[in-house]
Amino acid sequence: MLLLGSLTLFTGCAEEVGPTQVIATHEAGPLALSLAREGGDGLFVEGASERFTVTAAGEVFTSVRWSATGGAVEPDAERVTWKLPQEGRASLSVTVETASGKKAEGEFHFNVVGSSNLVASSAIDTSPDVTGGFCELTFDNAGNGHVVYFNDTHRGVWYGQWNGTSWTTEQIDGPGFNNDGQFTFNPVIAVEPATGTPHVAYLKGDGDPAIGGETLRVAYATRVNGSWIRELVDPVNRSDSVRLSIALNPTQSLRPTIVYSDPSTGVRVATRTGTNAWSVPQLSTGGVTSEALFDAAGTLYVVNKSGVLNAIKGTTVETYGLGGQSASTGWFSLALTPNQHLLVLPNGSAYNGAWVGFYDVTLGSPLSTSTTRMSQGDFVNHSNDLAYGGGKPYFAQRHGTTLELVTPDARGFWTFTQWGTIQDGTRPSIAIRPTDGTPHVCYQRDGKVTFQ
Repeated sequence: MLLLGSLTLFTGCAEEVGPTQVIATHEAGPLALSLAREGGDGLFVEGASERFTVTAAGEVFTSVRWSATGGAVEPDAERVTWKLPQEGRASLSVTVETASGKKAEGEFHFNVVGSSNLVASSAIDTSPDVTGGFCELTFDNAGNGHVVYFNDTHRGVWYGQWNGTSWTTEQIDGPGFNNDGQFTFNPVIAVEPATGTPHVAYLKGDGDPAIGGETLRVAYATRVNGSWIRELVDPVNRSDSVRLSIALNPTQSLRPTIVYSDPSTGVRVATRTGTNAWSVPQLSTGGVTSEALFDAAGTLYVVNKSGVLNAIKGTTVETYGLGGQSASTGWFSLALTPNQHLLVLPNGSAYNGAWVGFYDVTLGSPLSTSTTRMSQGDFVNHSNDLAYGGGKPYFAQRHGTTLELVTPDARGFWTFTQWGTIQDGTRPSIAIRPTDGTPHVCYQRDGKVTFQ
């Protein structure tokens, strides 16, 4: 089970109380240990001195022992000051005994970044606006990063490109003067692997989906010769609950395909047939609750709100029920492995790990002959995203306000590496850089769209 606990900070009278990040242990044991990062926020930087306090609800410690895989630790009973080692993965361990006779161990993993990497691993957009309430990250074959993100302050969609060192950003759409700009929401991106050409789908309209009662349009944009071409995909106004994803069809010269739905219609698959020309048939029932993903043969995979996997090829739709409690999940991330396994990660905080899990679907032909193996993920996840690389899955997970990298070890057990803090109520996006196999993430921290 996931070990959770509460804490009380003990600070000297002369100390200034700063932000506190609570990190829960993931190991099973007789005590619910938590680690509090005192006065710290954001990334874990090499050479920095971080202070932590270990707590267990309702327990008094009689013995506390600290150790680390690198750097220097200065223990002070249940508190420790840890001077972080050089960049890389590092672990801080604690062993405790209590007055009630209980014993427990906790091991916490951290991603320590080099001080020279702080510019590339911090805010993508340094404007004074609030940015990154929604962001999505991907890479091209050359290792260049591409991100779309929401400007929360002015309701605009922005695009950023990373050359391995720094970010450049530009606006795609938003309110403007005589340019058909409108308020925009929820951008998603797909990038041509060889050229890096971005294709973006998003919503635009006059209101805010979070408020309700507004109608929105599904929109598309692509960058051609340094300029953005913007198009409306569907001539029909949709409700404020539209969900959408975008993918590029490898069997049709990477033609953009936008999958979307609203409560009044089924799953629609919009295919771009030319400049400002879209074919928009309704090909399935239910609503979209996952990313859209093509395999090499041009079959499109998407999960509907009933927890049913749809495989769409032309006008033919095959279905396969994922089973379990999949219909309870608000959104799924998808990843396809080289051996035709479809990995499906549920996202959302309404249900804990006892109700939803991580799905490994061995795709069959026909789809109804597929088989599923379900693994338990983290018992509590507030939001997450999935990527696959180097023969294993990677999750970026928000656990409260803690950002974690989750991946299996050699025995298949999940490891949880601390990446720093993330804005509460938001969702990270993860992608693997193909040139070096490094997982990277975009997320919101302190009101800024951030890259790590």
